Amino acid sequence: MRRLSMLTAMLAICCTAAGQETTKESRTRAVTADEVIPKETIEKPLDFWMQKKLDYSTDILRGLSMGDFDLIESNARQMRLLNKIEGFVRGRNAEYRTQVHTFERVTGEVVRQAKKKNIDGVTLAYHQLTVSCVRCHQSLRESK
Repeated sequence: MRRLSMLTAMLAICCTAAGQETTKESRTRAVTADEVIPKETIEKPLDFWMQKKLDYSTDILRGLSMGDFDLIESNARQMRLLNKIEGFVRGRNAEYRTQVHTFERVTGEVVRQAKKKNIDGVTLAYHQLTVSCVRCHQSLRESK
């Protein structure tokens, strides 16, 4: 029951985040709930989650290269939300949960630095995000 109410709360957050209006200048687009939360969450292959994270990561890098802090912040928020949902669904492995928490902390730092319009801070946080991804996948490979 607790898992169902957590998932419902995450869905509500996602719908709220997806409904936020974006500016034309930042070249961000509104993201629908269907794009963030799959209908059959548990049955989606790892490739689905990875592809979405890669898409958000690419847009963060695009924002870094263009100095577009709105684009960076928007995609970091979406990535963090997707990570929470994925962690909720797949979080049975203790090491994976640790990696999920690290990823969440680092995406939060990307958001904070983007709000400050601190290009060096975002760059460092993005690097930490990349290291977090590498470590997580390394631990997943080692646990097989």
